[in-house]
Amino acid sequence: MVAMSLGVVSNCFKSQLDLGQPLAGLIGQATDLGYSVIELRQGCLGDCESPGELVPDPDRLQDLAAACPGVQWDLALAYPCFDPSTVGDDTVFESACESIVRLASGDTPHLRLVDLATDHTRVDPAAAAATVGRLLERVCEVGGMLSIEHARESWQWFSDVMARARQASGAHRQSLKVCFDPCNLLGAPDRPDPAEVTGSLEPDSVSMIHIKQRRDGQPWPAVAEGEVDWAEVISAMGRMGGGQGFDGPLLFEVAASRDIWGFLEGSRVYLGRLGLETGLKRGGNEETGEGT
Repeated sequence: MVAMSLGVVSNCFKSQLDLGQPLAGLIGQATDLGYSVIELRQGCLGDCESPGELVPDPDRLQDLAAACPGVQWDLALAYPCFDPSTVGDDTVFESACESIVRLASGDTPHLRLVDLATDHTRVDPAAAAATVGRLLERVCEVGGMLSIEHARESWQWFSDVMARARQASGAHRQSLKVCFDPCNLLGAPDRPDPAEVTGSLEPDSVSMIHIKQRRDGQPWPAVAEGEVDWAEVISAMGRMGGGQGFDGPLLFEVAASRDIWGFLEGSRVYLGRLGLETGLKRGGNEETGEGT
């Protein structure tokens, strides 16, 4: 398997942010260890978002990008992207579109959405796909890429929506991607097998893969043995696209903890033992997280 770039979602740093540590310093520490991709998750942006409504601040995010050169960024929102009434004209979405341009620094601006509010059982896939299409148009107006992460929806419904939206997007087809999270499938109503779904995906339709683990239905602070069989998922990554394999970024989204650096290092070591090749520097400790 091709060596992949690793990154971190900023909600991994919630414990540190709550203690007042600056986001720029945490990202700097991550990049020093070789994490080259950072997803800035709404609610864990430090002083780069407004309190309460959690509106991203484009000016401060631009300053953050300048302070942390060489990072590949995306900005992530919890947003009702499947709700037929959503049009993307609110302050949060408009600020996000401006923010991804400021973060990009010449790269493709990247916005990632996840819908934690819409009851998918009450929304026709065609109507949800139309909403995704409207939001995609807004993102493409700023030259960006839109990724949608599946969360509580059935995988079959989500896949139908994304296929419809991509088919209707015309010239913007390649700007609409899936942010794939194998662990989230464990909470889907149809509960498909994560490895089976992984192997069925086309690599060019996936912008990134989130890496995390659950035990007893709860998020775990490290990637180790648990409900997701990561050995099988890593093997399935190599089968994507009929054997083409996935070579995009993998982002840790482990549960926040005071010992985040030790758990990230242990997670990296664990995945390496399963055959995942990365170019990360060694740092922290060598705990795998097993039994913790």
